[in-house]
Amino acid sequence: MRLDEIVRGIAITDRRGLFEEEISNITVDSRRVCPGSLFVAVRGAKQDGHGYIAQAIARGASAVLGEEWPEDLDGELRRPSVVLVPKSRRALALAAASFAGHPSRRLLVAGVTGTNGKTTVTYLLESIIQAAGKKVGVIGTVDCRWGGHVERLAHTTPDPITLQRRFADMLGAGVTHVAMEVSSHALEQDRVAGVHFKVAGFTNLTQDHLDYHEDLEQYFEAKARLFSEFLRRSRARGRMAVVNIDDPNGERMLSRWQGKALSVSLDPSKKADIVALEASYSLDGVSAVVRTAKGLLEIETALIGPHNLQNALIAVGMALAMGLSKARILRGLRALERVPGRLERIPGGDKKVFVDYAHTPDALEKAMAALRPHTKGRLIVVFGCGGDRDSAKRTPMGTIVAQGADIAIVTNDNPRTEDPRAIAAAIELGLQQGGFAKAVGVPMSRQYELDLDRRNAIRSAFQWMTEDDTLLIAGKGHEDYQIVGHTRHHFDDREEARRALLGLPPPPPEPYDEGTHEIDPSQIDGLELDMSVTTEVNLDDASVQEIRVEDAVSEGLELEALDVLEADDDDLEVEEIDETDTKVTTGADFGPKAEADTEAEAKAEAKAEAEAEANAEADAGAKAEAEAEAEAEAEAEAEAEAEAEAEAEAEAEAEAEADAGADAGADAKAKAEADPQASSVPNAEGSRASESPPPSPVAGDDP
Repeated sequence: MRLDEIVRGIAITDRRGLFEEEISNITVDSRRVCPGSLFVAVRGAKQDGHGYIAQAIARGASAVLGEEWPEDLDGELRRPSVVLVPKSRRALALAAASFAGHPSRRLLVAGVTGTNGKTTVTYLLESIIQAAGKKVGVIGTVDCRWGGHVERLAHTTPDPITLQRRFADMLGAGVTHVAMEVSSHALEQDRVAGVHFKVAGFTNLTQDHLDYHEDLEQYFEAKARLFSEFLRRSRARGRMAVVNIDDPNGERMLSRWQGKALSVSLDPSKKADIVALEASYSLDGVSAVVRTAKGLLEIETALIGPHNLQNALIAVGMALAMGLSKARILRGLRALERVPGRLERIPGGDKKVFVDYAHTPDALEKAMAALRPHTKGRLIVVFGCGGDRDSAKRTPMGTIVAQGADIAIVTNDNPRTEDPRAIAAAIELGLQQGGFAKAVGVPMSRQYELDLDRRNAIRSAFQWMTEDDTLLIAGKGHEDYQIVGHTRHHFDDREEARRALLGLPPPPPEPYDEGTHEIDPSQIDGLELDMSVTTEVNLDDASVQEIRVEDAVSEGLELEALDVLEADDDDLEVEEIDETDTKVTTGADFGPKAEADTEAEAKAEAKAEAEAEANAEADAGAKAEAEAEAEAEAEAEAEAEAEAEAEAEAEAEAEAEADAGADAGADAKAKAEADPQASSVPNAEGSRASESPPPSPVAGDDP
């Protein structure tokens, strides 16, 4: 693809060189540069990609994109084509979308953001879309998957190059719908610029990631960009927001969008578009009567607790916004049996044991609240807090556990480079403030124990449990590792709990297997990002995620600022910059303009200005034609959407009638069997009922 095609629509402050240059790959790693590469210089927390421009040029870069041109390179190196932009991270995302062919324009993309619940909502959406007979892709905390492809990514919302490539892969595999989690880090870092969202959902906003966002207000502003910028600038038709207004920030989030929206609530007194009128909770799941603009829905899900009913309502709203029928939505909700590591019940034995990803005060409180009504005895909680992450939530998490549990065991949860004892001390302070005392011997009610060996902590809890007790192991959920220092060790709470339930000894220590966590460069086809052996670091507002390549360190190679990723998971938003916002100036130098001291230079500048004016006029004409064409295309799309919606409604009605007929036939058949005289009466409806019985609810025990 030509360079001018890649940077079209990107705000440019200065440029130089041949923009007809053919680009064969885009990379932010100078070590992966080759002839044909566009090297994008991105500022990192500790390293600055602009410091590696010389290395990129020496390796044959055909073009460089960045925020400035290093003065010490003037006159010393061969100059490739150069593009200077206000924000190279944003430009990287837009360039990656262009290079991949803007795949999200041909996909129906639903993005969900919020502190908690994102993963569950995407799993519910996936199940609903599959029930509608559509091919769906999912991008999120657990993995990236579509069809038979499952890939573990380094972050909830991947870097722009990986993200756009995965969209293209999905499109090539016949995927039509995508459900993705959008983290605050990704929104803050413009990773989703160039993604055209059809639907955006908001779950909640509670304390997390304050090591990155500084305070809750900045955290909110990052989340809000999904609606105020990325959804607003999307080219998708019929864009819509779905927002939980039970959260204190829900109404504020709606005000940032000001477009078509569906509000969601568990409170019947609120004037929400989707509201639960009645609900029944058990360890087998949730059933509820839900009011929507399209009538009442009697939903069933195997997920546990009020917070998961709220997640289900958000998924219902997003599915309706995507044009899916009520019948398909109900079927999809029933079909999902579990979400990995989200109040996932561990099978085996008579004890009630659950593993949950809860690693924030709010998530921990909701997980305990979901289990408490179904616990006859004591609620025992094993938990910890991550190192090198938001330290302000540690004491509140201790207090929350003291308020909701009977016994607590404080243990390690990815201490990373911090002293585990210091992390535990902050948690203990919260427990003590909540009225818990440190146990001497076996903990009694309102007591806690400290055991920094997570395996021992889990096994101790099993030893103390009775059949009436419930055990919640919180923090890791689906994760299968423990990070100590910079090393990942294999550790899975679900495996540990299962072995303890079955009375099996602990597994032998084994190294952590990255699996498909690393991306094979040969599979990237020109969209490159070094993902090997990552170490997550905290980021400041103007930084990018730094990836540490341990092999490179051992060989003494330089470390570079490579990534636009998040240190944990949260959200950010993407926008497409319109061409009218693009400022293009042409010059032979960067920085202060050199004065034209010769007549030839003056003529050259005059000629460049005339060419720029001519190009501007041509662009204006082309833009007018494009707008007219877009309007015609929009009208055609609107008509097609209306027809599709009418067909979907007709299909849903036909399906409902068929199900009703099947039920009537089954009743008639039963009567005929009970009354021999009635058996001589033909029953066509009964024969249809035997061929296609209505789907039965799927029982499960996950959030």
